[in-house]
Amino acid sequence: MSKITFPQPALRAVFFDGPEPDQNHDGDEIPVWSVYVGNEEGVPVDQVYRCLSFGTAERLAQRIAEGRGLELIADATPA
Repeated sequence: MSKITFPQPALRAVFFDGPEPDQNHDGDEIPVWSVYVGNEEGVPVDQVYRCLSFGTAERLAQRIAEGRGLELIADATPA
């Protein structure tokens, strides 16, 4: 029996974006930042992490980029 393999998406970089408006459980508007590994078009290829703090998101993005040996593309700003 032969093993079927599927092409893996080409990973380009770790993307760090935001803030974007979201709502908390009380319905109040809050800023959130996104961190994810993306392909050549900047489309997420895995889980998208949504953080409530700029600093937390920035540290997460740096750790993922260093851990995977990928470029970090940071388009985020503090709220």
